[in-house]
Amino acid sequence: MWEVRVTPSGDFDNHPYQTNHFRVEPLTAAMGAEIVGPRLPDMSDEAFEAFKQALYHHKMLYMRDQHLTHAEHEAFGARLGPFAVDAYTQGVPGHRDVHPIIKEADTRVPSLFGGGWHTDSPFLAEPPAITTLRAVEVPPFGGDTSWTNCALAFRHLSKTYQDMLRPLKVHMSARNNYLTQSVLLDKPIEFSNEETKREGLEGRYHPLVRAHPETGEESLYICDTYTTGFEGMTTQEAKPIVDFLVAHCTQAAFTCRLRWEPGMVALWDNRAAMHLGPNDYDGYRREMYRTTTAGGKVEAAV
Repeated sequence: MWEVRVTPSGDFDNHPYQTNHFRVEPLTAAMGAEIVGPRLPDMSDEAFEAFKQALYHHKMLYMRDQHLTHAEHEAFGARLGPFAVDAYTQGVPGHRDVHPIIKEADTRVPSLFGGGWHTDSPFLAEPPAITTLRAVEVPPFGGDTSWTNCALAFRHLSKTYQDMLRPLKVHMSARNNYLTQSVLLDKPIEFSNEETKREGLEGRYHPLVRAHPETGEESLYICDTYTTGFEGMTTQEAKPIVDFLVAHCTQAAFTCRLRWEPGMVALWDNRAAMHLGPNDYDGYRREMYRTTTAGGKVEAAV
């Protein structure tokens, strides 16, 4: 007899990170939290260290009413660590590490940047660690962003399946997404430079089960947009595993969803989370800006 699939239960520990520097209000049982307290530019070094620890615990944080300038946003990103090279976009004039993500009200496209479950630029040798995103103008409805906790999803696999996955190397490449988007948009998607394009299309092998460099927590390094297979497996052998893991990770029980407001800032840990932003707000303008923090080599769980 096959078991009926049920919603995961137990082992949900998104309790508020404990600190005296700000208030932490969890978003869902799986992940995410609102930080209530000082504006980001006004955080002391001690408070900012607690802020980073809260991020590692909750995987995604957001703050209302920040209304950062480009300079403040860039300075905030720099406090998180060295900036990563963005695979797709260029920075705004005078702030090369603050990248615009803007869709105009009259833009009608069948596909949108970031519209599938993904982690940022996993096809690079050293993928980004942390992404920050700032809202300037948002639609009255739609334009939300969702995240899923890939560490929690790993914990909800059987020990046998976990042990099977740990030795695997996952291949991440932009090739399939590049070809799909080029057909849908009737033009090739752009990379930030030719070297990044070459690296993205060629792809890279990483450990499927990665260890977080700050906490040691194990997490699945998988995504719907860029995963193309596993080292030593045929496509036919790998695809059922990829399909299962993506479906497993993106169950509603492991996710959170944020409705944006002007002035809001969110950030997430690409080393333990996937995200997506649906193309569901035709007729409305959405203006966002992001930074990415360098992440270093992906290390396998021991």
